[in-house]
Amino acid sequence: MVFEVLFFFVFLFGLGFWLITSEALADWRRIRRANRVRRLIHTFEGKEVARAEAVLGPATEIIAGSTGRRLYVWKGPDSKSIPPAAPLLIVTLTVDATGIVTHVAAEER
Repeated sequence: MVFEVLFFFVFLFGLGFWLITSEALADWRRIRRANRVRRLIHTFEGKEVARAEAVLGPATEIIAGSTGRRLYVWKGPDSKSIPPAAPLLIVTLTVDATGIVTHVAAEER
């Protein structure tokens, strides 16, 4: 009887430890990925959009504005150079009429 109770509590402790550890590891990976993406996309600001296309590949969407500005959109699973993860990652670059990146952003969904 004592062995079964002891085994039950050890099993419960092990299961709880595994659940907490796996959740912490997933959070650590998500934060690490976000930092990598943030460092990567901030290197594009002030540079030509061709550099971003060379690194990220072809954009998923390009939306043209009325003043010559364009919005380039990359979505995580479609792009080979964005680190893979479960949530969808959307990278957007705002480009002025001369082809220079003026604003960068990334969002996870």
